[in-house]
Amino acid sequence: MYLSVNIRDWLDEHDEPATPALRSKVLRIARLIEYGGTLERGEMRITLVECSRRPGRKPCEGLLFVTKTEDDLLFAVCPICKNESITISGWQDTVYADGPMPPIPPPALKDPVLLN
Repeated sequence: MYLSVNIRDWLDEHDEPATPALRSKVLRIARLIEYGGTLERGEMRITLVECSRRPGRKPCEGLLFVTKTEDDLLFAVCPICKNESITISGWQDTVYADGPMPPIPPPALKDPVLLN
């Protein structure tokens, strides 16, 4: 299966899913953007995004690889079944483009019992 998506078509003005029905699709593509957005053109990395294909009715065990192409698209493919590939455009100005957010300190806990 090949999917070509402009993520902007699935997002509202706050980079949230435009409709509740798009939530799972947006989250999947957003994870690929987080993995691929900080790559240099021509670089690739493995992700923890699972292949969604079921060749021969059995789930593929592959994890998608994501590449930033020379024309600044993100391209994800399953190296195991080679049956799933995704091209993502419109990702550059999303909140996901700079990768995962930097670490922040946890909130102060009011109840010390919660620490045990």
